[in-house]
Amino acid sequence: MSVRLSVIVPVYNVERYLDECLQSLADQDWRDFEAICVNDGSTDGSAAILERWAEREPWIRIVNKPNGGLSSARNAGMRVAQGDYLCFLDSDDRLVPQACRRIVEVFDASESEVIVYGGFALPRDAGTPWLERTLSPEAISYGGPCEALLFAPDTRPFAWRTALSREFLAREQTFFDETMGYGEDQVFQFAVYARSHRTTIVEDRLYEYRVTRQGSLMSDVRRSEREMLLAHVRILERVWADYASLGILDEYERPMLAWACQFVANDALLMNADACTQVLGALGKAVGAHWNEGQLAALGLEACELRVLQAACSGKRLSRMARQRLFMALHRHLYGRLSTLRSLMGKNHGLQ
Repeated sequence: MSVRLSVIVPVYNVERYLDECLQSLADQDWRDFEAICVNDGSTDGSAAILERWAEREPWIRIVNKPNGGLSSARNAGMRVAQGDYLCFLDSDDRLVPQACRRIVEVFDASESEVIVYGGFALPRDAGTPWLERTLSPEAISYGGPCEALLFAPDTRPFAWRTALSREFLAREQTFFDETMGYGEDQVFQFAVYARSHRTTIVEDRLYEYRVTRQGSLMSDVRRSEREMLLAHVRILERVWADYASLGILDEYERPMLAWACQFVANDALLMNADACTQVLGALGKAVGAHWNEGQLAALGLEACELRVLQAACSGKRLSRMARQRLFMALHRHLYGRLSTLRSLMGKNHGLQ
């Protein structure tokens, strides 16, 4: 069966939300699509819900597999997709009624290999200012990877608002990293952007993202800030290794290291001495795999970024005063103000 669009729906123990998710596909105002629902070893009623829908909706295809995680389920769906284009729909989320039609229209009009679109928080009043900005991209097209695409605040970190041409996927064989238990979206998007010959960002808000539900992977990781930041370091390691293998890491050295300071070090410096030492030590090892001290100094980084990275690479335990000074300088550079410092220091963090 040839279709224009394949919607990849990974399913694992989401019986509470699955009907609503599939109904959003039934409500599409355009029909030339298939929904590949990958039952990733669900132990609740999700499989029965899928079977019930498939009996009456010919556009649903079910793939059953042992539990392997979100990346494994997405990859399984991508490998059997028959559409000209592919997009993703997590099974506790929804697509707006015009989403499938609009995705195909943009691909056809732009001849892009990758498109990225916006979305809404679900429910609407559950979003944060950061999420609202992230899900409200500005329209622009890129003829290949560039710093603006890689590090714009509205192009990451959610793979579920990224659609690909199947021709691109066949050429590049870019799939989700199944060894990543957290952060696979970031790694995937950096990999896709590095390989796409044309990526188009559209303003359309086509996705409805359910703000973290209890029991989700994101909520579990956020229970431990230390574990979350160590996971961020692993994301950096994967992205840097991939770009090094492509021979393009040196083109993005400064923004990659600046990202590391914002993504890991800024929050790590607020933690107690033991946690900060562990996280910065992991960051230092990741940095040291690609840059030595002399190379870091020659990159023209901001002085505060260089000091933070040097401290991470040293592996030394920082005093409370040293952590405070580094944090204040880095935070001022990143955000232009220290208006949040008092509230941050009021928390149970290492700067107290």
